[in-house]
Amino acid sequence: MASIRKSGGVVAFHWQGKLLDPQDQAFADALATRRFRTIEHAASEEISCGWVTAVDPTGNSFDLEDLDGGAGTWLRFRMDKKKLPTKWLQIHRDAAEKERGKRLSARERRELKDDLADKLLPRVLPTIQLVDALLFHDKKLVLLFATSTGAREAFTKLFFETFTVPLDRADPLQRGRLLGLGADAERALEQAEPVRWPDSTRADGARRPAPRTSAATTDDAEADA
Repeated sequence: MASIRKSGGVVAFHWQGKLLDPQDQAFADALATRRFRTIEHAASEEISCGWVTAVDPTGNSFDLEDLDGGAGTWLRFRMDKKKLPTKWLQIHRDAAEKERGKRLSARERRELKDDLADKLLPRVLPTIQLVDALLFHDKKLVLLFATSTGAREAFTKLFFETFTVPLDRADPLQRGRLLGLGADAERALEQAEPVRWPDSTRADGARRPAPRTSAATTDDAEADA
């Protein structure tokens, strides 16, 4: 049974404005309008990105119960990429140049690639990537369980195309503002500066020495234990 991965990086996004309620069928219907569509039989280099569910990775069905992620709404999108294998292209190019006894021109290399694409790509299976996210509707927060630039860009683009609601990268200041803490607290947040913890450097830039534990302190601690 599919599950959300429990390790790796997470990227937080938030939105402003109104988003469909994940408990309503309209939310699932919106996902279906941007569902994943296969490029398995495509005869050209392509990328396909769309929504699926953990229950149905084909993107053919979207039931509300399949979006239940416990603490939040479980979103999953699938990104397939079909590309002519570079090694295949290099092997055929080397064979053509060996037969002719000279290097191929730029036009000839392009024609060779187009010819190989027509013959081989229908037989090449795309690479598949499944990416999960948890949506917390009441907090206007989405956690994307992927950190690569490609995954982040694909997710934010797909989310906007689906709900016409843009996502913004979340940070502590933005999250604090969304909590509605009040004018004084917001001003304090804006003046806050990041601090390394634990602070291993002194004011003069030198590293602080590691704290030393005396034998007596150690003995007392062992006795207490």
